Amino acid sequence: MSDTGRKGFGDKASEALKPDSQKSYAEQGKEFVTDKADKFAGKVQPEENKGVFQGAQDSAQQGKDNAEGQGESLADQAKDYMGAAKSKLNDAVEYVSGRVHGEEDPTKK
Repeated sequence: MSDTGRKGFGDKASEALKPDSQKSYAEQGKEFVTDKADKFAGKVQPEENKGVFQGAQDSAQQGKDNAEGQGESLADQAKDYMGAAKSKLNDAVEYVSGRVHGEEDPTKK
């Protein structure tokens, strides 16, 4: 079970089980954005306000991040997430625009 506004463990697990090659462009974009938003929310939500499962999930994510050497400040991470979200949103707009106008699937090029 996840806290309100947070991505649940079941959602994360089901996303991880399905290979990216079987996901649509929209699914991959949504997953990327929701993962980044949840990661950010986990860093700003006080520990005392987290449920048991959400706290465990955030601790595991923090350990993974530390192991990968991410020593960025929270502000820097927020800028990175916003930039990545804007990029994915632009990609999605281009994809939808291309499909509406009958262009070939840009993800298949």
